Amino acid sequence: MRQAQRTLRVTANAKRQSSFLSLAPGPGATFDDMVSHPDVLVIGGGVIGCSTAYHLALRGASVTVLDTRGIGASQSSKSWGFCRQQGRDLRELGLMQESMQRWRNIEDELGFSVGWQPCGNLALCDSQNRYDQFKSWMPLAARYNVDTTMLDSKEVKELLPGLAGEWMGGVWTPSDGSADPLSATRAFACAAERLGAKFRLFSRPVKELKFEGKNVVGVRLDNGETLSAGTTVVAAGAWTSELLRGHFSLPQLRVRATAAQTECLTHLGREFTSFPNVGVWAPRCSFRKRVDGTMTIADGGYAEEHDFEVYASTVHGWKYLPGYLNNPVKVNPVHDITHLRDPNPNPKRIDQAMSTFGKMFPNLPALRIKETWAGHIDMTPDMVPVIDVGERLPRGLVVSTGYSGHGLGIAPAAGRLTADMALSGRRPLEAEVFRADRFGEKLFWKPESVF
Repeated sequence: MRQAQRTLRVTANAKRQSSFLSLAPGPGATFDDMVSHPDVLVIGGGVIGCSTAYHLALRGASVTVLDTRGIGASQSSKSWGFCRQQGRDLRELGLMQESMQRWRNIEDELGFSVGWQPCGNLALCDSQNRYDQFKSWMPLAARYNVDTTMLDSKEVKELLPGLAGEWMGGVWTPSDGSADPLSATRAFACAAERLGAKFRLFSRPVKELKFEGKNVVGVRLDNGETLSAGTTVVAAGAWTSELLRGHFSLPQLRVRATAAQTECLTHLGREFTSFPNVGVWAPRCSFRKRVDGTMTIADGGYAEEHDFEVYASTVHGWKYLPGYLNNPVKVNPVHDITHLRDPNPNPKRIDQAMSTFGKMFPNLPALRIKETWAGHIDMTPDMVPVIDVGERLPRGLVVSTGYSGHGLGIAPAAGRLTADMALSGRRPLEAEVFRADRFGEKLFWKPESVF
């Protein structure tokens, strides 16, 4: 391993949109032409895998990222784009605050645009129960100095002019923001590549981990090809638990999330000219403005869908009962899971979001949808990620998964922590709360976040 640490220095004028023409091998090129036995092999080209690769390359490690599709092609480009401290589980707040500090200057650090907007985050409350849930989170906000405040109905409508309907109030965190998921993932990848990281994209799927004795020494693809590395990081999102079967039992369900992008708001009517740039999470509707003037909109997780899979759903599904009782999900008996394409979006969920937005802002022109999509969220029973190495996991393996739909916001710090583990081979104290074997400590885990 190269020990000299290299630091990336770019100016704001160097920021540009990322390009990936250089990330795939040329005609006739082989994996051996790109890199032989890297220090770290990262499985997964999503935002966590690319952030990990960037932090590894920044510290001088040779690293290769393997993905069956392009950079950020799966769930990482399908998230809603919220980067929030608000409402998070206590265990994540430390990493999230580190990430928020990074987001504010990340474009200068990486040298590429990520679509960052310091727009704040507002959660609307339409019932006393929801209001009380957020109120119970306020002591955590105070303990961690998060600038979250409770708003009454009048204050909410001052923040969102034209908002109609009856609202108990809301929760406002002005220091939160949003980013473009695909741009951010590509920015981490391009910055990693500039530091020497290699990318093998549109690869055959990984069939299994490769062992020498009890040590993981790489992976074997489904065509029989083997790839070797000093350490292997599995950051494969919804497919991580599948790769671990037979070696470690990790409860992880695939939840299908549908979202959409509208046409440019100002093209829909001049009434949108003064529409506030605030990330909003309301019952049955969540939305945020994008830097190009369009809007990302979804149903706020109101009707999540679990794609049934015989092994994971039957072996681990019962561990999700506490969360299911509070937030029922629809079970799709015929799963829609593949390495090679996105799941089908559910247009009814966008119809729900559009209808709710229209009732919230009856004086605005109707939204028009430009594009819809869906992705698979890799969800753990407590909705907190697994970032771990050692203990019951095979030697030479690091796992970074289970971000439960909010991996974008925490990605800068999560990638740093994953890289730390890959280089040291040890679980640091800050990662104790993310250990993989915690789910065997009790029968049920209940999500502690308020989203």
